[in-house]
Amino acid sequence: MCSKIVLFTIFSVLSISDSARILGIFQTPTTSTQSVFQAIWKELSLKGHQVTVVSPFPLRDKSLVNLTEIDVSGTTKIFLNHDFQFFMNKERSTTSKIEALFNVNYELSEAIFEDDGFKKIYQNPNERFDLIIIQIHINPIFHTLGARFNAPVIGVSSMGGYIGSHFAIGNPNHPALYSEMFLPYHGKLTFSERWYSSFYNMWVRGYLYFKAMPRCNQIARKYLGSNIPDIEDLQKDLSILFLTTNPILYEPRPNVPIIQAISQVHLKPVQPLNQELQSILDNAKNGVIYFSLGSNVQSIYMPERFRRILIETFAELPYTILWKWESEDLPNKPKNVIIKKWLPQQDILAHPNIKVFMTQCGLQSLEESFNAGVPIIGVPFIADQEMNIKRLERYGVGLEINYLSVTKEELKGKILEVANNDKYRKKVVELNSLLNDEPIKGLEKVVWWTEYVLRHNGTKHLRGPTVDIGWVEFLLLDVISVTLIFTVLCLLILKRLICFIFTKKEKLKTK
Repeated sequence: MCSKIVLFTIFSVLSISDSARILGIFQTPTTSTQSVFQAIWKELSLKGHQVTVVSPFPLRDKSLVNLTEIDVSGTTKIFLNHDFQFFMNKERSTTSKIEALFNVNYELSEAIFEDDGFKKIYQNPNERFDLIIIQIHINPIFHTLGARFNAPVIGVSSMGGYIGSHFAIGNPNHPALYSEMFLPYHGKLTFSERWYSSFYNMWVRGYLYFKAMPRCNQIARKYLGSNIPDIEDLQKDLSILFLTTNPILYEPRPNVPIIQAISQVHLKPVQPLNQELQSILDNAKNGVIYFSLGSNVQSIYMPERFRRILIETFAELPYTILWKWESEDLPNKPKNVIIKKWLPQQDILAHPNIKVFMTQCGLQSLEESFNAGVPIIGVPFIADQEMNIKRLERYGVGLEINYLSVTKEELKGKILEVANNDKYRKKVVELNSLLNDEPIKGLEKVVWWTEYVLRHNGTKHLRGPTVDIGWVEFLLLDVISVTLIFTVLCLLILKRLICFIFTKKEKLKTK
């Protein structure tokens, strides 16, 4: 009888992890972020799980029989309606950018809840899921789907964790040691950087508590009902947080057990180029500079001054310039510049004639560059990009360009330096070797931990103690206060005693 129970238990556990029903919400309508999530939901589907995904970039792969995709590509216009020049502008404060990003995400969330395909899921009282996977960037609204379906929640980020996520799960986040990914700091912070980082931490806490979270709760309850718990409480129960980080680009730090670092999950085997691109790259006698600012920061939105400097510089270079330019025409285009609206980046970087990759330094682009062994000219604009290039300069794999102040002479000199000095390429190869020296690949880790959550219906046993402790206790303010009060009382008593003794002595002398 006992053996039958054991066998039944084992069978139940295996069947849960082998054929779970998983709902994924990946809201940001940008190619680079979605490439990470696509790899994850495809792999889980191939492992036999029944996966339903809400995304603006569905795979539409008919061979994935376990996959149902709800196309919300209409949300792309929300990004376009919000002037992305705002986010590119380095002169804007970080706090104003955070507020703007939250505003974008409020609209994205409502648009997804309004989608007819998604409505059929969350409004169906008989619908059930064993697990919810959500994109965690800056938007916590979809945490509420865990409460709606009574299922554990896993978060995935295509970059490092936003400071609000660290706060929510009780992850150590000392402002003097770990720069927030939206701040342009790196390594050991100066006094002014520590000062700003500290007050930025406090501002974020206040902004989340008084403004962002009330709005997020309001949106969630509008669609899921007034009985949905507060998002602040739901975030504490996050089962796993997958961050696309590594100790090369992000400072090594202590993490609570539910944070799992993954990297290079979006990389694919190199595919043959089309005949036109193959011919362009093969016939570039002096090599090719590949220039792309990714899917978030598009070249057509760059400041006019910087575009003019690029064009003048490229005209004087001996290389072929392959430029991802999102328009039919580039005014004053030099003869050695070839523009394309879209380019297969991983396949292009793998070509031996690529000498330099000029990039905005988004994480996915950097991983592709490392994988191909191509050195970098970094032109950072937003989010973690400035932090990334500063670390890469330290490692010697590339050089940074400040698009606000760069001159033609500086730009030309740095491109020639990286293209002609083989030390940069050698450093990239060394860096890639470090990144790949790990016991388990990123996608394998995602699958293992996802099925771990399914087997145990969450990870409450891994919950960090800092989640459930208030700031008074965490900062030992109660201990410090009581100690100070006790010390002051002791000193006052001692003072009284001394005064009493001296008064007695004086009285004895006068008698």
